[in-house]
Formats: sequence, C-alpha cells, structure tokens
Amino acid sequence: MSCFSWVLIRPHPAIWRLVHGMAVVYLVALTFLLFQKRDDARQFMKFLHPDLGVELPERSYGADCRIYLPENPKSRFKNVYETLFDEFVVAHIVGWWGKAILIRNQPLLWVLSIGFELMELTFRHMLPNFNECWWDSIILDILICNWFGIWAGMHTVRYFDGKTYKWVGLSRQPNIIGKVKRTLGQFTPAQWDKDEWHPLLGPWRFIQVLTLCIVFMTVELNTFFLKFCLWIPPRNPLIVYRLILWWLIAIPTIREYNSYLQDRTPVKKVGAFCWLSVAICIIELLICIKFGHGLYPKPMPLWMVTFWMSAGVALVLFLIVWSWQLHRSLGRKRR
Repeated sequence: MSCFSWVLIRPHPAIWRLVHGMAVVYLVALTFLLFQKRDDARQFMKFLHPDLGVELPERSYGADCRIYLPENPKSRFKNVYETLFDEFVVAHIVGWWGKAILIRNQPLLWVLSIGFELMELTFRHMLPNFNECWWDSIILDILICNWFGIWAGMHTVRYFDGKTYKWVGLSRQPNIIGKVKRTLGQFTPAQWDKDEWHPLLGPWRFIQVLTLCIVFMTVELNTFFLKFCLWIPPRNPLIVYRLILWWLIAIPTIREYNSYLQDRTPVKKVGAFCWLSVAICIIELLICIKFGHGLYPKPMPLWMVTFWMSAGVALVLFLIVWSWQLHRSLGRKRR
C-alpha cells in the first residue's frame, strides 16, 4: 500500500505503512457502518464481540455529589471511593500521558484538559456518563488524574529530549547485553523533535492550533457517543482497541501537522495521515449524529447555548481585532 511515511522512521517505515493500512481498513469499516440502520449496526457489533448487541444501563456520576454520607455506617465516603476506583481513573492518567507524548506542549495540553471538561459539561444533558460532580470534574479529573498524566508525559518527553543516541549496528555490539539494548533501542526515536506550536504567532496560526484542539476533542467525544449509540460497555476491549489504534494514527498525524506548521517553504501540503485522521473523525461523528437521532430527548440548556454563542462571537471579534492590528502595524513598517 502506498503511503508517504517519511516523517517517522522508527522502529521501521514498514510499521507506519501497516498503521496506515489499519487506518484505511478502519475508515472503510466505519463507512460501511454509517450506511446501516441503527438496530442493524448494534446487532452487527456482535460479530466483533459476542457480548455486544444488548442495551446497557448508563451510569450517572452526579446522582449524589455528597462527599460524606452520615447515613452509611459501612462507608461514609462511598461516593469518593467508587469514583476513585472507577476504570476511567486509570484511563485518564494513561490517556493524558499518551497525549503529552503526542503534543509535547504543556500549555496546549492544559487547554485540551480544561476544554474536554467543558465538553462534558456541555453534553451532560445527552449522556448520563458526563453528569459528574464538581469535585469529580475539577479535583479528581483535572487537578489529579490529568495533571499526573501530563506531568508523567512531559517528563518522558524531557527524558528523550536530553538523551544522546549512539546508533551502532547490531553486529558490532560487543556482547549479548549490548545486542539486546540495541534491539530495544530500535523502538525508540532516532531523534526527538520539539513540537513548537506558537498559537500566538498570528491569527492564522491561532486558528490552525485551534483546529487541532477541536479535532482532538471531537475524537475523544466520539468515544463516548459511539459507546452510547452502539451499546458498547466501558470495559469492552473494542474501546481499548480503538483508542490504541487512534494513538498509533495520531503519532504520525501530529508530527505531519507540526511539520506542516513549522515548514516555511512557499509550497507545502498536509501529510496523508492528517487527511486520513480527519476523514475517520468525520465519519465517526456522522455515525454518532445518525444513530443518535431520537436518543437525546432533553434539549441543551438555554444558558449553555448562550454561553457558546457568546464565546463564538467573542472569538470572531478577537480574531478580527488581532488581524486589524497586525495589518495596521505592517502598514506602518512599510512606510
């Protein structure tokens, strides 16, 4: 299969061609699923896992937001314990560790972290799973799980950033230990590039980085909406397989997109992985919209609609004023 995978060479270009092929197969499968009826698609999932095709109860994390339960003698902090030992706690930490390795920019990671919590707040009238307590969303998710994942991921980035590589051939290693280290080293980066995003470089760069954030959060939201529409329980391995596949796809995608932003040549284009990732994200979103028709009887609260409309207007005005100031300062320099 043809694929321009020149950005990444470790552990071997053939690996990234394989990832590209898996992404194409996933895109074709999603396209097939998109043209099915909702009930047929749910029953089709049985071919992927025998436990699927059955309606599932959706857990609400915000039913009782009390931290202390005096009427429960066995466990007065039951709500806290159940939230701490939920499977999503580990998923948060591991997920943000992986995102930190991909993005490699701490301010941008915190924008994504807080932004996704806003997405949960926005769509909690649609998914009971998003109905979280304030202490769960702010303290446990943002300040503990996400922070620890970002901290661990950025430390991983700094470790590889400051590491010196000596790529001596396997046959030239003096002993067995050296051969083993060289073999394992093949799965580490040949070089570690710093991803400089510079969202405040200009209005257009701001829009480009904002687009990355929107696609990133859309992929995350698709996980929960696909799970809800297709009756996939949280602990089903299909969810893990999809997240692993997306992470593998995101590695070359982020590198291609960052290279596209940093490249100053007059003729440049976005890489193949970027277009493929956007296509998969759009098809997943279309599946969520089509299969979700009639599943969300509660309308979005008026205050939330007002908030996002105000935010959109403020963003447009901000970009207009910013562009006008840059144009004005550029005109002064030319004079």
